[in-house]
Amino acid sequence: MKLPEIALKNRMFVLTVVALAVFVGFRSFKTMPRAEDPFLSTPNYAVVVVLPGMSPEDMEELVADPIEEAMDELDDITEIRTEISNGLAIINVEASFGIDYDDKYDDIVGEVNQLRQTLPSGIVMLDVTQFKPEDMVVVRQYALVSEGASYAQLYDEAERFEDLLNQSELVKKVEIEASPEERVRISLDFRKMANLGVNLSQVAGVLSGNNVNIPGGEIKSGTMSFNVKSSGKYGSLDEIRNTAIGAHEGKIVYLRHIAEVGHAYEDQRWIARYGAKKSIFVTVTQKKGGNIMTLAGDLDKKEANFSEKLPVSISLETAFDQAPAVKGRLDEFVVNLVQGIVLVGVIILVFLGWRPALVVMVVIPLSILLAITVLNFSGYALQQISIASLVIALGLLVDNGIVVIENIVRFRRDGYTLAEAAAKGTGEVGYSIISSTLTTVLAFAPLAFMASGPGVFLRSMPLTVIYVLTASLILALTFTPIMARKILKQKGEIKTPVVSRHLEKLIEKFYAPALRFALRKGWVVLGSGIITLLGALSLFPSIGVSFFPTADKPMLLISADHPYTRNILHTDSTMRFIGSVLDTMDYVDSYVTNAGHGNPQVYYNRQPEEYKSYHGEALVNFKEWDPDKFYATLANLRKTFADYPDAKITFSELKNGAPFEAPIEVMIMGKDLEVLRKISFDIEKIVDESEGTLDVANPLANAKTDIKVNINRDKAALLNVSLLDIDKTVRAGLGGLRIDDVSMDVDNEEYPLIIRMPFDGKNTVEDFGKMYVTNRMGRHIPLSQLAVVEFEQDYAQINHYNTERNTAVTANVTNPDKTKAITEAIIPKLDAYDWPDGYRYRMGGEYESQTESFGDLGTLLFVAMVLIFAVLVLQFRSVSQPLIIFSAIPLAVSGSFVALYLTNWSFSFFAFIGFISLVGIVVNNSIILVDYTNQLMESGMAKTNAITTAAHRRFTPIVLTTLTTILGLLPLTLSGTSLWSPLGWTLIGGMISSTLLTLLVVPILYQWFTKGRKDLAEA
Repeated sequence: MKLPEIALKNRMFVLTVVALAVFVGFRSFKTMPRAEDPFLSTPNYAVVVVLPGMSPEDMEELVADPIEEAMDELDDITEIRTEISNGLAIINVEASFGIDYDDKYDDIVGEVNQLRQTLPSGIVMLDVTQFKPEDMVVVRQYALVSEGASYAQLYDEAERFEDLLNQSELVKKVEIEASPEERVRISLDFRKMANLGVNLSQVAGVLSGNNVNIPGGEIKSGTMSFNVKSSGKYGSLDEIRNTAIGAHEGKIVYLRHIAEVGHAYEDQRWIARYGAKKSIFVTVTQKKGGNIMTLAGDLDKKEANFSEKLPVSISLETAFDQAPAVKGRLDEFVVNLVQGIVLVGVIILVFLGWRPALVVMVVIPLSILLAITVLNFSGYALQQISIASLVIALGLLVDNGIVVIENIVRFRRDGYTLAEAAAKGTGEVGYSIISSTLTTVLAFAPLAFMASGPGVFLRSMPLTVIYVLTASLILALTFTPIMARKILKQKGEIKTPVVSRHLEKLIEKFYAPALRFALRKGWVVLGSGIITLLGALSLFPSIGVSFFPTADKPMLLISADHPYTRNILHTDSTMRFIGSVLDTMDYVDSYVTNAGHGNPQVYYNRQPEEYKSYHGEALVNFKEWDPDKFYATLANLRKTFADYPDAKITFSELKNGAPFEAPIEVMIMGKDLEVLRKISFDIEKIVDESEGTLDVANPLANAKTDIKVNINRDKAALLNVSLLDIDKTVRAGLGGLRIDDVSMDVDNEEYPLIIRMPFDGKNTVEDFGKMYVTNRMGRHIPLSQLAVVEFEQDYAQINHYNTERNTAVTANVTNPDKTKAITEAIIPKLDAYDWPDGYRYRMGGEYESQTESFGDLGTLLFVAMVLIFAVLVLQFRSVSQPLIIFSAIPLAVSGSFVALYLTNWSFSFFAFIGFISLVGIVVNNSIILVDYTNQLMESGMAKTNAITTAAHRRFTPIVLTTLTTILGLLPLTLSGTSLWSPLGWTLIGGMISSTLLTLLVVPILYQWFTKGRKDLAEA
C-alpha cells in the first residue's frame, strides 16, 4: 500500500488540501439550506376541474372520462385515480420514477389544453398541478382575523401584506386563501326580459362583444402620427348598466331595465376561522435552496411592520409556523451528534490514550465538513434525514482511523521509528480498510437508487453516509499517518492505557480459552449460534411490521364529513362546535377551522381536500410535544365526538413517508354503480367487524338527493326550444354564467362578469318558476311549461382507478404497528366473498405501499449482498472466504430482532433500512480478522497459530470500532423518536450479537474451509 508513503512525503500538499477543504466545508455549512424534511420531487400530478352545479354522472361523462383517456395515452403513466363529486373532478396522475418530471408535466398540460374547447362551458377552475412540496407546503400560514370587517377589507389588507412578503428574496410565492372572489354580478329579471323581448343569449352576446379593446390602427397627419382608440372595454359599473341590449316597441332596452348590476361575492365555497373568528389565510412558501431560519427572521420583521398599520378591527395571527419545529428538530440532532462525538472520544481516549485519541478525533469534524460540502453541491439541505445520517455515520467514520492508529501504535511498540510505524502501520491495514469501507458503501449505495416515494424521501441518507465514509477513508490513508507522525511520541516507550492493559488480561483470561474451545468443539459453538438465530426469528411475529411512523409533532388534523346534501353553512356550524370543545382544553395552543375545503398544505405528504361543501377540517396546534398529553387528548376527543350526529369526525396525526389513501383501503372494481354500492355495504361490514379497525368509511354508503329538471323533450321540440338553451338558462339562473372579465377604472382590478337571476341569501325551488327560455322564433316560454322539478337520489361520489369505475372502503387502525396484521386478517374474508362476475377487489392503502416498498428493500438487500460478495471475491481471490465473512450477517439478525423485541419497537421501514445498512457494517470485523489471518499465514505461520494470533491482535480494534459505532448511535437511538429509534436498535443489536459471535464463529469457519493454506504453511 503506497498511498500512505506518498502522503507522508508530500505532507505540505496534503495539509494544504485538507485546510482548503475545511474552509469550503465551513462555508457550505453556513450557506446550506435548512428544512425539516427533504425537498421531494415526485412524478405525481393532479388535474382539478370545478364546474358548480353539475352532477357526478355528468362530471364523469363530460369531464373526467375525456381527461382520463388523454392521460392514459401518455407514456410512463403508471396510475390514474379519479374522484368525482358534485361539480368537482380531481384526476390524480402518477408517472414512473426516474423520468423527467417537468417534461411529463408539460405533456399533461398540453393534453388538457387540447381538451379545453371540448369540455362543458361554465368551468370556473381547470388547474394542472405537479406535486412539489417545495411549491405547495407552506412554511408559515397567517390568518387575518376580524369579527366585523368585510371580506373586501380583509382582502385589501391581505394584498398589502402579500406585496410586503413578496419583497423577501427567499419567498417563492404568497397566496391569499379562503377569501370569496369578488365579482361583477348582473342579476337578470327573466320576466322583464320576456316582456321586453330580450333573451339570455342576446344579453350574453352583447356584453361579451362590448367588452373588447381592439386597436383602431394609426393615422399620419403631416409629421405627426396618432393611435386610434375604439370604444374600449368596460371601465365602470355605470358603463355596464347603460349597455344597450336591444329595442322594444321603438325604445332602446338598456341592461339596467332588465337587471341589477353591482359588486358581489361568489357563492362562498370555503369558510375559514381562526378560533371562532372569521378570517382569511395568507400562506408563504419558501424558495428551494433557501434557509428557513433566515426566512423566518425576515418574515418576523415584515409581520411586525405590517401589524403596526392594521386597522384596530383586524388582527394578524400565525396559524402555523414551520420554523420553530425545524429549529427544534435540527438542534436535537446536532445535540445527538455532539453527544455521539463525546462518547466516541471518551472510548478512544480510554482505550488508546490521549495522543492517539486526538489523531482520531480530528478526523471526525474533517470528515463531516467534507461530506457536508459534497452534500451541498449535490443539491441537498440540512434536514432531519441528512443530519441523522451524520449521526449514523459517526461511529462508522472513526473505524478506519481507529484501525490505522492502533496499528501504527503497535508497530511503534515493536521498535519502529515513528515515520516507519506511520507508513508501515497504515500500509498493512490499507487494503482491509478500503475493502471494509467499500462493503459499507455498497450496503448503502442501492438505497440511493430506490425508485419510489420512500426512496426519494430518504435518498439523502445513503448519500450522506457514503460521502462521510469516503472522506474518512481518504483521511485515514493520508491525513492520519501525517497527524500520527506529529502527535505521537517520538521517543521513549509507548505506554499502554490502563483499560487496554485490563482488556489484554480479559483476552488472556476469557477470550483465549473460549477461542481454543471453539476451535476444538466448533459444532457446539456453531450449533449454539444457529439455535440463537432460530430463537430470534421466532420473536418476529411478536415484533410486528409497520411502515412509516408518525411525525411526533404537536399538531392534529380533525376532519368532519357530513352527508353529501349538507351545505357549507351546516359544515361551518359543525366546525364551530369542534372549536368550542377545543377552547376548553388547556393543552391546545391555537386552532383554525375550514369549512368546504381542507386546511392549506402544511406537511409534505398531506394534501388538502378540494372544494366540498360537506367537508370540514381543523388544524390544531398543541403547546408542546408531550406523547402522554397528546394521546390522552386524542382519546378524549375521539370519545367526545364518537356519537356526533350528522357527521363522521376523524382524527389524523401527521405521518412520515409517502402519502397513501388510508391505513386500510379495499378498492372494489366494476362497472355498475348500483352493484358496486351493494358490494361496498358488504365489504364495509367485513372491515368494520374486523378487530383493530375504526373510522370505517364508504363513499357509496350515503346517497345524495338532487333536484332534477325533468325536461319534456317532446314539448320542447314542438315549441322549438333547444335542450342546450334550457340547460344554459338553468345554469345562468342558479349557478351563474361567466361572460368575461372586466377591469374597473376606480381600482384597476379585474373582476369576473357573471350573469344570473336575482339572488339574496339562498336559492329555493320556487326560483325555477321565475325562469324563461326563448325558442327559435324569439318567443319567451316559462321554464315551468317545459320541465318539472323533481327530487332524485343520486350518487354523491364516483371514483375511478385507471379509468375503471371503483369505490373504496377505507379504515383507520387502533394500532398503526399492526396495520399489516389487521389487513392480512381481512384478506381471507374478502377472498371468501361471493364476487359477481366482472367485479373484484384490490388492496390499496398502507398495505399496498408497504408491500411495494418492502419488496423494493428486499431487492436492494439482495443487490447489496451480491455487490459486497463480488468485492470480497476480488479481494480474497476466493469464494469460501467471502462466505466465511458473510457468516456475520445471520449472526447480526439475532441481535437486531432481540433488540427490537426488548425495546418494543416494530420492524418498520426504517428498521429495514437499518438492517440493510447492517449488512455492510457487520462484515467489516470479519474482513479485518480474515485479512490479517491471511497475512500471517502468507508470512509462514501455521493456520491455527495464525487464527489465534490474528484474533488476539485484532480483538481490541474490533471491540473498539464496535463500541464507537454503538456509542455514536446511542443518543439518536435513545431519543425515542419513532423514525430513528427502530433503525438505531436494529444496528446496535446486530452489532453486539455479530461482534460477540464473529470472534468465535469466523475462526471456526476459517479453520474448516482453508485447509489448503494449512498444508502450505506446514509443508
